[in-house]
Amino acid sequence: MRCGLALTLALVCVQARANDFRNVNWGMAKAQVLAAESNKPANVRETNGEVVVEYDLLQYGNLATSVIYIFAKEKLVRAKYLFEMEHRELNDFIADFKRIEPLLQEQYGKPSSERAIWADDATQLEPKSYLDQDRATPSSILVSDANVGLAVSLGHLRLFAQWDGVRTKVMHALSGENNRIVHQIEYRSAELEALENSARSAKP
Repeated sequence: MRCGLALTLALVCVQARANDFRNVNWGMAKAQVLAAESNKPANVRETNGEVVVEYDLLQYGNLATSVIYIFAKEKLVRAKYLFEMEHRELNDFIADFKRIEPLLQEQYGKPSSERAIWADDATQLEPKSYLDQDRATPSSILVSDANVGLAVSLGHLRLFAQWDGVRTKVMHALSGENNRIVHQIEYRSAELEALENSARSAKP
């Protein structure tokens, strides 16, 4: 019984030390987060009442990425991986999204919600009514589907999957506008979301 109790306590301690994002936890000060990263940040700036710290030349799932930390009222409230891949063939961005999705599902399980949102069917051979039904989730969008990468780059199509954890909300998204595609994973503190909103509303 004593051994069993010791093992249980050890497991509880390991779980208590689990990090919210990389090697950090929500609510940490900027100095603590900087100390947790081995490299110096590439950029530190203030925007919308928040402090943003960015690291580049990193990888997630063998894809080039930058890491961004967002602080509100001197506390870490949000973070993200921003993928820096460039592709001549726009459907390769769909392939990138599909490469990352299983890694997130392995870590967090089935998404709380996931959608492929069609705002416009101008690049497609099928009407929007069909796309909304037959191509309504990221898994139903295929790399071989004609012009889906182009649709994302024009803002006609957006892919996302979301996980709603007790401490952390995770959003994996592929979106675009004006021929530019943004692929990112955003992590947000569930507890400190109101604090971030307050910091934004209090900006000069």
